[in-house]
Amino acid sequence: MAELEQGTAKDTVLGILSYIDSPFKLGVVILLAFLGFSGYFIYQNQEVMIGAYVKSKERPVMNADRYEPAARLILKTTGAAVVVIFTVDTILGKRVVERAYLADGTRYKDFDGYDVGLFTQNINNNNDIIRLMANEIPCGEYAKAQSEIGLWYKSIGVNYTCRVSVPPDKNQFIGQITVGWKEKPVDPESILPIAGLMLHRK
Repeated sequence: MAELEQGTAKDTVLGILSYIDSPFKLGVVILLAFLGFSGYFIYQNQEVMIGAYVKSKERPVMNADRYEPAARLILKTTGAAVVVIFTVDTILGKRVVERAYLADGTRYKDFDGYDVGLFTQNINNNNDIIRLMANEIPCGEYAKAQSEIGLWYKSIGVNYTCRVSVPPDKNQFIGQITVGWKEKPVDPESILPIAGLMLHRK
């Protein structure tokens, strides 16, 4: 019986090899093999894939309706020069500008949709991201731009910045608020978590 099965398998392989007599047929065989493997992989892992899809649907999302109220709260209470709101995708490594507001509350739209990336070649940025994921609020002197948008911060006189995650929860990181001042503010950390919660839609 085993010999019969081996013979059948051998005949099948020889049949396929004899069929491949041109580059086109070779391409067809490779494509069919790939599709067969893909179908088998999806079938074998369907529960995992469905679970991941359901889990992604459970993730919190940014509350876009409250971008402006949150920014105005920060501007009014801390005297900030700029407030920038980002959406974050930790899986794809993206950090995209959604809104930027100047000190008088007006929107600055030049950076809308700009992806600064999550982890970059800048070690200070990467340290801040790790701290944000740990539900910390990294603050400090902003002496040197870390990105193109950082050059804009410097051009409007920003010398001190703080960042807070959205929501301010170490188990989730779907967004970020960056706030810049011309001079070091007094106790900015007290108001930023409130703004972070405002932008969190469960």
